[in-house]
This record gives sequence, structure tokens and C-alpha cells, in this order.
Amino acid sequence: MERRQPSGGWVQEGGLEARVQRLEAIVEASALVNSTLDLRAIAETIVGIATRLIGAERGSLFLLDARQGVLRSLIAHGVEGLQVKVGEGIVGTVAAEGQPVVLDDPYSDCRFDRRFDTVTGFRTRSLLTVPVRDRDGQLVAVLQLLNHRDGRFRTGDVDFLAELGVPFAVALATARLHAEIVEREKLAEEVRVAGTIQHNLHPKDLTVPGLELAARCQPSRGVGGDYYDLIPARHGRYWLVMADVSGKGIPAALIASHVQSFLWSRRFDRRPLERIAAEGNELLHHFTQGKKYATVVLAEWSPRQRILTYVNAGHPPVLVRRGETIEQLGSTGAPLGLMPGLPLRSATTSLADDDLLLLYTDGVNEAGTELDIEEFGVGRLTAVVRDVARPQDLLDAVSAALTTYLGDHLPHDDVTMMAARCLPRPPVASGRGALSDSESGR
Repeated sequence: MERRQPSGGWVQEGGLEARVQRLEAIVEASALVNSTLDLRAIAETIVGIATRLIGAERGSLFLLDARQGVLRSLIAHGVEGLQVKVGEGIVGTVAAEGQPVVLDDPYSDCRFDRRFDTVTGFRTRSLLTVPVRDRDGQLVAVLQLLNHRDGRFRTGDVDFLAELGVPFAVALATARLHAEIVEREKLAEEVRVAGTIQHNLHPKDLTVPGLELAARCQPSRGVGGDYYDLIPARHGRYWLVMADVSGKGIPAALIASHVQSFLWSRRFDRRPLERIAAEGNELLHHFTQGKKYATVVLAEWSPRQRILTYVNAGHPPVLVRRGETIEQLGSTGAPLGLMPGLPLRSATTSLADDDLLLLYTDGVNEAGTELDIEEFGVGRLTAVVRDVARPQDLLDAVSAALTTYLGDHLPHDDVTMMAARCLPRPPVASGRGALSDSESGR
């Protein structure tokens, strides 16, 4: 079999040396796949090997974008940045039908698109185009060679070019998997950072006159829409806040941070709590158009009077243990952000020595619903509250009860709690009368 070396190093099909060289080329391409994730470099190598050993003047590799229904040239000698619709021209036809196309006279074939020759001044005399498939048989790219130096492409050239496409398909799958892993790691790092930021926004000092406080937040995804806070307000009072934004993850956490910013900006506001909450409702609806909402408990603690004034905007009831009795401070209005103009009202309750409060999000009482079992429920939560005296012990007891109830499963939703015990009043100094209204800050 005749060997033509000077014209570019190609060997005519059929000879032993030709078969060995082509086998070595496939091994070379496969080795490159294992050494780099640079698809362009791999494509350049594969197209270079193909043009050299088959004996073509030019070669191209088109990457399929299945969503857009187009093929984009990764390597296209003479025409960079080329884009072809699936079903258009020879490349598009191969992508659409999944079969190789060999043309000895492209200009006589109606599928051939002459525009590229017109633009580049190149004259296509013959062409070989093959599909490139992944291990699942899905078409991912198209390889094309132009102008065989011996005049026409042969059956062996078709097979060899198709074999050269295999390493590229492997490289493409590896590169996409790597990109997906990198993106997941990047997202995980962003979630970790966001979780750290969110954790740092929680109050560090839970010291409040007249109360013993404890709180904890366990996001289900590293960062979430649960939010609790302790905000110093007017006249020595404090706001206890528990909120739960609809949804999960970073979007919910972003809304929660806006709720926090709003409340801190209103902490010295003279208006009643229900008016402040109503303003928050209008703002949240304005910015989210009702697509996000937040259930909120905003409770103002007056240490001197030991009075708790609260707004419960669609949130699970606050539990108050008074001796052997458990009281529920239920909803006083709808969740914030659902729609403008929703009515909200406030309510008050007084606390006595050792009364115990528990504020929590629905990740506590609704635990279990994601497992298609009965939810943990306010009833079971009430039983836990009944048996514990100190705030930190109460949080530990609730967490332990949830763990037992869910078994090996982690909570599907964020779990956030704040517990408070009303401290006994210190003894009044001898000769000291009752506090006046002005001294009490009212």
C-alpha cells in the first residue's frame, strides 16, 4: 500500500503501519484526557491527530448545546466562533440524525451550506462528518474533516474519526462533572459563609432584667429563614423576636435579615407594636409582592411591670407555663407580607416568679411531617415544657425529644427556639415604697 509522508504525515488506509499509527493516536488522545480538563486543548489534539493521520486539510469540532438547539465550534480552523442550528447544514444534519455523512462533492448536495466557503474563501471539495456520543449514547458533539488530500474519504476514515471522538466524549463528561463539583463546593462555601454571617447576627448577650434567657438556632441547610433576636427598646424595655420566613436557604435568610434590619430601625419607635408590625407587613409585601411571607412573634418585655405585650403574626403559639398550667399565646393576625392592609392587634400578659415561656418556629411542632408521620405537635411540646424549670434545660429537653421522635432522621426544617424564665423580684429595700409610673417608665 502506497505511503505518502511528505504531504503531511498521513498514511493510506489499510497498511499495518497505518493501523498502528491510528491505534497509537487513540492511546495518545486517551492519555491526554487523563492529564487535563482543558477541553479546547483536548479538541485541538484530537482534530490535529485526525487531520494528520487521515490526511485532511482542515478539521472542526462542534459542541452541542441541547437546550438552545445549536452547535458551537470549539475548534474550527479558519472560522472561529461558528454556530450552527441542529438540522442546518451538514453538521446540523449529523447532529439531528446521528449518522455519519461522507460527501465527495459537497456542492452537489442540497444540505451543504456554502456560506462558510463564501465568507472564508475556502473551497470544500470533500468532507467527512461524524457524531460524537457519550457512554449513554447521547450525542454531545460533531467532528468534521474537510478536503482529503487523496480526493475522497474512506470507510476506515469514518471509523477512525468516530473512535477519536470517544476520548473527547469522556473528557467532556469529566469536565462537566468537575465543573459541577466545583460549583457545588463553591455553593457549599457560600452557604457556610452565609451561615456564619447569620449566626453572628444572633444576639450574643441574652442578659435581660427580670428574665433568664436561652436560645438556639439549627438551620436545616446551613443557612435558613428562621430568626430570633433580643432588641433593647425604649424606657428599658426589650423586644423578644421569633420569626420564620417562608422557604429555605439563602433566599429565606436574606428576607430574615431584612426583617431584622427593619425591627432594629424601629426599636425606639413610640407607636404601638401592632402599628410597627403593620408597617413591616406593608414593606415585606412591597418588596416580595406576596411571594415571601414571615410568621413573627414580636413581644415587648417591661421588666418593672413584668408585662409582656406581643403581636403574633401567624406564628405557632407561644407557650407559657404558670405552675401546673400551660397557656398558649396564639395568633393576633396573619403572617407579614401576604397582602397589604391585613389587620394586626396586640395582646398583653403578665408574668410571675418562675413563669416559663417558649418561643419556637414550626420546625419544632411540625417535625415529622416530611417523613409522612404524625407531626411532633404542640401537645408533645407542652409535655416537655411542663417538666422543665430552667430555659437552657428546656431547650436541651426539646432537642432531645425531637431527636428521639425523628429517630435517625435529621430535621427537615430549621429548628429555632427561645426560652425565658421570669426571675423572682429582688427584696425591696426597707423604707422604699412602690415604684411610681414615672420611675417605671410608663
